[in-house]
Amino acid sequence: MSLGEKIKACRQNAGMSQEKVAELVGVSRQAVTKWEANQSAPNTENLFKLAEILGTTVDLLLASQETGTSPAEQIYHLYKMDKRKKAENRRTRLKSNLLLTLAVIGGYIVIYLAGRIFGTDESQMSVTEWLFGNDPQQLRYLYGWLLHQHIFWVAMAISAIPALFGKKYFSFTTLFGFAIALLIGELCGHNPAGSTYGHGHYGWAIWGCIFAFSVVMGIILEKIAKEKFELRSKKIGIWFAIFVVGVLAIVLAIRAGMPASFR
Repeated sequence: MSLGEKIKACRQNAGMSQEKVAELVGVSRQAVTKWEANQSAPNTENLFKLAEILGTTVDLLLASQETGTSPAEQIYHLYKMDKRKKAENRRTRLKSNLLLTLAVIGGYIVIYLAGRIFGTDESQMSVTEWLFGNDPQQLRYLYGWLLHQHIFWVAMAISAIPALFGKKYFSFTTLFGFAIALLIGELCGHNPAGSTYGHGHYGWAIWGCIFAFSVVMGIILEKIAKEKFELRSKKIGIWFAIFVVGVLAIVLAIRAGMPASFR
């Protein structure tokens, strides 16, 4: 008998279902199905758990295989397989996280270039100044302020660094929050001539509050996603509603506090 056949026989002798074994071991039912069909093998940790749960020993489970090797050699072989699989999973996860980080950075670059295209006085700037200049007098108010104070790049780091650790929901939420906050901040609030650092202009406050709010909402979405992420789930619907209402509340609250001459 193969290892899979032995696991199945022991499970049936113990009167357990695949679901029950999977629950006790701490894996999915599909994993148990694959073990019994010899499509995959349990790692050493799960093998010892199986032996205990099924009322047998690892030696007996492995000795049932017609391989001509000792149980110790087979355990070592499973250990090496498990180690290679974990290393492969780490490489796959690292590659995925790097691509995620590049996607987030790419999003900020798109916003950066959009600000250059729609918010720069090209007639007064050279090509180099147009692409890299951060003089707030030559750029749209809020966009220029974020660049001049280096806040743009700080915000990008806040979104991109967690992406390296796989926090994709947080990263994309803060990226979206940054973009929508910049757009709303530019549109809301008067921009007096020569007011380059926020005097009499409330766009910076709107941007800051919305971006900070998106950071909080990103953390919440990461926690929701850990449980189970379904786009049409009730939790996601409530989260989205809170996000929209929160953004509107921030804009209305700040606009309500502005002097009438600056609205």
